[in-house]
Amino acid sequence: MKGYIKYIGILDKFNNCHSISLDEGLNIITGRSSTGKSAIIEIFDYCTGNSDNTIPEGIITDNAELYFIVFEAKDTGLVLARRQEDKSTSLFYRVDPNFPKIEELTLEYFSNDYFLHQDTFKETLGHFWGIDISETDESEEALKYRSRKGRPSFRNMVSFMLQHQNLIANKHSLFYRFDEKEKRERTIDEFKIFAGFVDQEYYILKQELEKKKLEEERINRQLSQFEEDKRIKSSELQKLLEEYHMISGIKLFQGVSASNMLNAPRNYLDQLQDRNLNVDEASEEYKRQFNKLDKRKNVLIAERRQISLKLEQVNSSIEYVNRYTHTIDNLKPVSDAIEDDSLCPFCQQSNIQIGNEINKLSDAIEWLNTELRKTPQMLASFLPEKRKLEEEIKEKNQELKMVSQEIAKILEVNKELEQNKSLEEQSLRVLLAIENELKWSLGKKTTFSDLNIAQIKNDIQELEDRLTKDYDVEEKLKEAERFINDSMNTIGLELDFEEAYQRINLHFDINTFELYHLRIRGKEKKKIYLRSMGSGANWLYSHICLFLSLLKYFSSLGDNALVPTILFLDQPTQVYFPSIVDISEERFDPKTLKEMKGEVEKLDIDLQSVTNLFQQIIYFIEGVYKDYGFKPQIIISDHADKLTLDDGYSFENYVRHRWRKKNEGFIREELLDKNVHQNKEI
Repeated sequence: MKGYIKYIGILDKFNNCHSISLDEGLNIITGRSSTGKSAIIEIFDYCTGNSDNTIPEGIITDNAELYFIVFEAKDTGLVLARRQEDKSTSLFYRVDPNFPKIEELTLEYFSNDYFLHQDTFKETLGHFWGIDISETDESEEALKYRSRKGRPSFRNMVSFMLQHQNLIANKHSLFYRFDEKEKRERTIDEFKIFAGFVDQEYYILKQELEKKKLEEERINRQLSQFEEDKRIKSSELQKLLEEYHMISGIKLFQGVSASNMLNAPRNYLDQLQDRNLNVDEASEEYKRQFNKLDKRKNVLIAERRQISLKLEQVNSSIEYVNRYTHTIDNLKPVSDAIEDDSLCPFCQQSNIQIGNEINKLSDAIEWLNTELRKTPQMLASFLPEKRKLEEEIKEKNQELKMVSQEIAKILEVNKELEQNKSLEEQSLRVLLAIENELKWSLGKKTTFSDLNIAQIKNDIQELEDRLTKDYDVEEKLKEAERFINDSMNTIGLELDFEEAYQRINLHFDINTFELYHLRIRGKEKKKIYLRSMGSGANWLYSHICLFLSLLKYFSSLGDNALVPTILFLDQPTQVYFPSIVDISEERFDPKTLKEMKGEVEKLDIDLQSVTNLFQQIIYFIEGVYKDYGFKPQIIISDHADKLTLDDGYSFENYVRHRWRKKNEGFIREELLDKNVHQNKEI
């Protein structure tokens, strides 16, 4: 979103205003160390809702009463402020279309009426920048295992806008506060919101889609369980059909399998209702089944006995190996034998025969040691075979049990007859059991018909089509990744990466927010992540390429993007000229700084790299202006100064504030001295 910061300031305890004025495009605040340059980015962070006050301790925090920033965006002014002593409980928020002038920003302007609780402040600030989404959970089911994500936050936008001095050339981190896992995940997840890809309706549709998919999964699980239950029921039904045939002497249905009956239960239930109960008293089906089962029982017993014998052999082998292992554990492997030649004590001639025997002994020792090493392997080879045989015996026992039960049923029929229970009566009992199995299947089929699976599938397809048509988030993310990668490598061509990384080939993964250089050598491709990319210059330029490209991408989206087109770069030249030792009150003195590091020989080339960095940032801003009609705001706080730029550009035109001389800085010490003097007079 187009917008820029007009003022960043401090009101001291005497109501004096200490501020900097900023414009669109490039803004450079330069000066020596300890003048408050790095406080600029921290004041912005604090006034936009950071839970911690990270403004550097010193003259600023000792004298500040209140910090403020003024935005110009959406054709209006937005004023944010925060008290120094306030423990993160309330922040000032005021939309002021009159665009207050800097002299109007006194303590009286910051009325208590405009101070909001921190939570309310963050929500209100988000609304100003277009965050109108209150719920970002895509799955109600996931909420059983975690808390709600809640409202997207402007605080997560800040990660795209700030590059602190300890971050801008960091090889381990790219984004502000990504060491906090939750913030990292939220920022990555909310990128599609900040880029304007989605709205609240998107999340409502995603939740509805997730609900439908879960319903489909549940039904599919039930269907899968039904098929498994039907397989078991089919076996039981087949036994009932055979039992009916055995008792009545009549087949209930000719040439029909039990599984087919369960697949069409209504048809067979109707046939059973129209069937008269008849028996064939002369049938010998019971005898045929009895003989069949008896033979099967004998076969199973024989098979079980054979397996038991094999198991006994395996157990004997295991016992033997265990005894063998116990024995050799008490023996030390032979490692030495007689190695010297045997000599005749009279003629001192070698005894060849003894030498041959020594060789044979050595071979025997080697064989023995090899065999000893095999012992654990022998035991391991027997154990799987033992488990296999034990499982086979269990299976045989189970089948024997079932066969015995079937034989018992046949014998039970005769007992029932002896007790005056007719074949018709016994056949009816089995027939009712068959009906129950068919009714079970019919009930299940009716239940699944009522669930209307086809409609659920249709609903899922409609939701997916709508999400693709109206949002197509995946494709937009891919387009964003391509845009950012192309932009990074265009910018990187002009920056002074080490020779090993030229031509630079940076890739940013939009799904993980990881950055790497893709090295291609022939057919080999290797990802080199930032942490492995050598020097601080490579780390610096990788950060610069990525964040300028993100800034360009948000600029390309115009007002569809929610992220303000603002970027802070704090001390980018520290890689070449350490800022902490720059205490000169006269000028930026790169030669002296290099002498302190013992790198005078690198002065010219490093100064050229620093100059080129600023030059390329200027070219970048001009390019965005040419393509999209406005200039994004880049605020650089650094100690580099009075650089000689090319193409008629003047470094001085971009310097908004210079704090080099004694008593110069964010805090104007002459105002403090004046108030202290007045108090003494009073």
